[in-house]
Amino acid sequence: MSSSTRELDITAADKELIVRNYIRDASTQFKIVATHATRFGEQRDGYLGDHFLLKFTVLVTNDDVADGVLEIETFAKVLPKAIPSLVKYLEETEAFAKEAELFRGLIPRMQKLGRFAPEALFSAPGGELIVFRNLKLEGFRTLQNNDGLFDLVHLEQALRVLARMHAACWALEKQSGKSVTELYPSALDENSWVVKDDYPRVKELENNIDTLLALVKHYEKNGKRSASLVESLPNCVRQIYDLVKTSTVYRNVFSHADLWNNNVMFRYSEHGSPMDCLLVDFQLSRYVPPAYDFNMLLSLTMTSGYRRRHLSYLQGYYYQSLRMELTRHGIMIEEMLAHEDFLESCKFYRKAGAIDSLFINVVTMLPRDILDEVFSSAEKYEHFTAESKTTKCLKAFDECLAYRTRMVDIIENIVDTFGLQ
Repeated sequence: MSSSTRELDITAADKELIVRNYIRDASTQFKIVATHATRFGEQRDGYLGDHFLLKFTVLVTNDDVADGVLEIETFAKVLPKAIPSLVKYLEETEAFAKEAELFRGLIPRMQKLGRFAPEALFSAPGGELIVFRNLKLEGFRTLQNNDGLFDLVHLEQALRVLARMHAACWALEKQSGKSVTELYPSALDENSWVVKDDYPRVKELENNIDTLLALVKHYEKNGKRSASLVESLPNCVRQIYDLVKTSTVYRNVFSHADLWNNNVMFRYSEHGSPMDCLLVDFQLSRYVPPAYDFNMLLSLTMTSGYRRRHLSYLQGYYYQSLRMELTRHGIMIEEMLAHEDFLESCKFYRKAGAIDSLFINVVTMLPRDILDEVFSSAEKYEHFTAESKTTKCLKAFDECLAYRTRMVDIIENIVDTFGLQ
């Protein structure tokens, strides 16, 4: 499906800058012959933006003599203007503006110390448009399965890129003698779970609690246990407001903080094994200990049983990956994060991972036909966020075995994590 580049609200000067940054050679002369934008796939890959393939046909010149034609394909992320209430939500939470700011300053600086994200070619000051090199042209893609779960080989690659990102943050802080929050004030301010009057995420959290309680009542046949959980779970879940705060106990780091399967992209060998990994979508990033990302990744991409069986191994794998990355920067890991502190912080942030797994997966794991319907129009999206979310989740719970199995596992993990048995 084609689209005018006007839909991306992109100027001639913006186009010139994108192509210049793509070519990288400041001495190369060029003329943009044509620009074309195409919707990125028929189905929505993400939920906090619209995605386009932005293509340029460029005539490269040398002393005004044509030297060749260059076809450039980039990936553009733009505010979903067809759904005004979603745009309002993104503006009020500053999600788009936050990612744009991060890709103008902190992330490029960190990536000089270790690659963990795509390269941004253009980031609009207002945050309405970000253009990246297209990772798919390098062979990166999300794991193509229907359950959002990773096996050990994919988890290892994901943990390696987390270690690379965390180490780059600490290396930058050591080089500069300042924390990244001092270097880039406000860039990592919490914009996800903030207790503030009329803040949209407060309403969203309470809506998620309503859905959680409805699911518990729906599947729990023991009336006494059901009543007990309905009474206890809301305040457990609301602990997320404190769990996302910058720690005063453990050392903090740049955190991705939105590690569901569609935000983790893998590159594969010719034999089909994952050999590299990058992260995308930094709209909710924060400044918390590494254990937050570690627990979030495992909670969102593993069943509780699989996680219990492999937790010790994966903790060791992440810690050793972090050690190797820090060593590459000339830093001893004990200087930044003692092993016992890492294990202790993993226990502490297990609650955050359990809560995040519910908040994210309760929507992202909905069957594709339901999600396509929700995002098919502004009216249906508004109805979903305001009234019908619980109804649609209950419908999916009854009709889709994969969704039902996953939701019960996620809820029971919250119950176990908070000791509500």
